[in-house]
Amino acid sequence: MDIAQTITDRIIAELESGTAPWVKPWHESSEAYNPITGTIYRGMNQIWLGMLGTGRSNAWLTFKNLKDAGLWLRKDSKGVPIVFYKPLPVSRKNAKGEDVQGVIPMLKHHYVFNADDIEGAAFSKQGGTLEGTIDSRVQSVVDRLQLANGVQAASSAFYQSSKDLIGMPALSSFRSLADYHATLLHESVHATGHQSRLDRKLANKFGSEAYAFEELIAELGAAMLCMKTGVDGQLQHASYIESWLRVLRQDKTAIIKAASKAQSAMDYLTATVEQEELLAA
Repeated sequence: MDIAQTITDRIIAELESGTAPWVKPWHESSEAYNPITGTIYRGMNQIWLGMLGTGRSNAWLTFKNLKDAGLWLRKDSKGVPIVFYKPLPVSRKNAKGEDVQGVIPMLKHHYVFNADDIEGAAFSKQGGTLEGTIDSRVQSVVDRLQLANGVQAASSAFYQSSKDLIGMPALSSFRSLADYHATLLHESVHATGHQSRLDRKLANKFGSEAYAFEELIAELGAAMLCMKTGVDGQLQHASYIESWLRVLRQDKTAIIKAASKAQSAMDYLTATVEQEELLAA
């Protein structure tokens, strides 16, 4: 199986129908996790399992988990492939003609099974939702940025890297507080790309592939943050669908790369919050 192509084909099909598939998960479940290890799935796997697990348990187990726990799958149950990188040793010549050993990451996959397909198993719906009110969760995420010029009133939503500020329209411009929060989280993901933070290249020409890729990172990161904070808002993705389709059709690994960068952004934005919760526990 070409796992990158499989994932990309599915996402392209949904985007072509006018739907951003990662919008669905946080309305219906917490983050996808492994109930045996307690691990919360990350990056593309979080987005992918959220897409395929809509309306189902958010607990996913490996075949080894099932075997070790003495659990059995229901008849005709099928696993879902998830991705991981495996280092592949390589040898190459350096400028002096000498053999140099190194590694390159190879994209691999294995299967996980939804808890709803396991005989006699009952796992609680868990996830990594942050403590506090939704307002305080979102504010903690924004505070983590320590923006040089903060969040300022503007006629449209944007992040300006040259001044390190987020512009946001008045709350009354949005259909709901949740939509305001979702948009603010989207712009916060952009802000992680500042050179003082994760240093992504943000000075991209509007309409370019690089611009579309950065918007995809922000969209996926905002979806992850909405799940993390419990924000049930609408992401403004419609205007970017055509540009995302161009990127995905040209590079079958683009969505996986974007999800990885989105995960890094979420890690950055929630690190302080989660550390404070651990200290308070």
